Amino acid sequence: MTRHPLFSTLLLTSLVALTPSLAVAVGPVRGTVVLPDDLKSGRRFLGHWRVENTTVPIQPAPPRGDTVVVLVGPKPQVLAPKNTPVEISGMQANPATVVVGEGAVVEFRNSDKVSHDFSVPGRPDVMPAERLGPGTVRKQRFGISGEYVVRCTEYPHLVVSVIVTSSPFFAAVDEKGGFKLLDVPEGPATLKVWTNGRWVHEQAIEVAPKGLDLTIKVSSTANKEPTEQ
Repeated sequence: MTRHPLFSTLLLTSLVALTPSLAVAVGPVRGTVVLPDDLKSGRRFLGHWRVENTTVPIQPAPPRGDTVVVLVGPKPQVLAPKNTPVEISGMQANPATVVVGEGAVVEFRNSDKVSHDFSVPGRPDVMPAERLGPGTVRKQRFGISGEYVVRCTEYPHLVVSVIVTSSPFFAAVDEKGGFKLLDVPEGPATLKVWTNGRWVHEQAIEVAPKGLDLTIKVSSTANKEPTEQ
């Protein structure tokens, strides 16, 4: 039996109309991170470092400059690796925390007038110690998911946190504690807060189709010395 083309078209249109949508609703996850007093100011090493024949001023670290929010588990997704710069200037790192995908390269750019010896202590397989002279760049690849605290041997206050993850949902916290994650799929997820070289908060959330607004209060008991890597 031969069917008329118009009949086939009407049948296809009816099937499409009856088929439920497979699209997943997405929305923003926004909110405010409230840190205890001892964690608000970030690195508190100010003043001058004495070096050969002179002193070097230490620039103040931006408030909350190393605090990030990471959301894991909404849907399987992959964060594409890319080169991420970290500027070393005034004996401070900017940004002090970076979130990258597996295989990403972090470029440590030394704009200071002194050298720095950077490494991940205890993990030479990840990042061995290497001297970074003034005006030079070290390109370091991070291939495995995890949290890595990069330190300078000579200036222990100089710390860079590298979070390697597959999640594309992360944001730096601004000076007022605010953050915003865009286009997060609805459903269950885990929200984590990283600051001062460690995770300080973790909670399960349920992302609604229209998004979510949160107030995250970090407990003062989270303020403990970071674990050495």
